[in-house]
Amino acid sequence: MKLRFAVPLLLLVSGLASSAAFAGEPLKHRVRVDSFRVERDITPGRNKVVGTLTNVSRAPVRVAKVRFRLFDATGRGIGLAVDEVHDLEPGQTWKFHARAPGNVSRAHLLSVEAK
Repeated sequence: MKLRFAVPLLLLVSGLASSAAFAGEPLKHRVRVDSFRVERDITPGRNKVVGTLTNVSRAPVRVAKVRFRLFDATGRGIGLAVDEVHDLEPGQTWKFHARAPGNVSRAHLLSVEAK
């Protein structure tokens, strides 16, 4: 009979202890890329990847960076496009313009970093 009450009590205490361990840790910076597309310029080689990134955390982000792999019309990788923003407040959305040199037809999001 005592064991039946001891197990739930032990689980409750261990759950409280583990949540208390995480309470003091800093919030992770979370950002979300909502959408992006390749915008082609009339001047050859002056394309860009444009889109939006939102800080979905409750803490400011000092630096956020997006990185894209670029592809031509045949699907061959032709380079990278990168853009970054500084001091993005919680809930704030940033419209990025990553310069994409060459005859770019499509872009693939490689990474999103936030510090």
